[in-house]
Amino acid sequence: MSTKRMLGITALCVVSIAAALSVMLYFTFSGHDDRTVQLPDISHTQETLLNSEPDVLNRVEVTKDTLQAVVSSLSRPEIYSRSIEVEMFWGGGHAVYSISVSVMDDITALRILPSVGAEKRVIISPENLYIWYSGDRAPYISAPSRVNNGSGFRDTDEWQMLVSYEDILQLDKSDILGAGYIEYEGEYCIYGDCRTPQLGYSRRYYIPVSLGLVSCAEEYDESGSIVYSMTAGECAIGTVDESAFLLPDGASVLEAALG
Repeated sequence: MSTKRMLGITALCVVSIAAALSVMLYFTFSGHDDRTVQLPDISHTQETLLNSEPDVLNRVEVTKDTLQAVVSSLSRPEIYSRSIEVEMFWGGGHAVYSISVSVMDDITALRILPSVGAEKRVIISPENLYIWYSGDRAPYISAPSRVNNGSGFRDTDEWQMLVSYEDILQLDKSDILGAGYIEYEGEYCIYGDCRTPQLGYSRRYYIPVSLGLVSCAEEYDESGSIVYSMTAGECAIGTVDESAFLLPDGASVLEAALG
């Protein structure tokens, strides 16, 4: 057999082997679960997360670079009730606040029971802020201009002593330290680690995508000591006790709002 013919056969064998290897590698790796999938269209992030199985949810990439975009896509329920517990720490001091929250028709009703002191009731409506303590016969009522300062949920969050996750949207990128998507306390949550620009404290949020509400948050000072902690109980979406919106004289803020 001539040298030229032998070289031709050898080349054909090499090509055949390379083709076979390519086919084998294709079927080997195409059968694996690829978890490096790009973040979905941000406008549909919450809907995608809610309607997906956990295996698919784990593929959604939430990082410190995408955290603000993901947070901007979240929405809070219009009607819900839940309880939260807030702890504040300073020096050797420590205070605990148990808060019942009811939200309906853009009105938020709070029952705040501190570890020390009297029970406080607060109702925030688009028109007025009502405040009274246990035993009071009439509430203090503020002027509307003192309630609505254009900050959206900030007012109601402040009365609940909550950290507002919407604040993440105002942060400089350098103040976002980390982010991710994990299962936490039985819920699939977005978490964000941030630095507060004013004090330089570190703060972590956990936000279940099924709620669009912070379920847990912690804040630490520069020395690493905890200064704030918040945890929420189960949230009942679409359900409120309308008695939570009653003033001391029995009038309903809900009925007044409806006209």
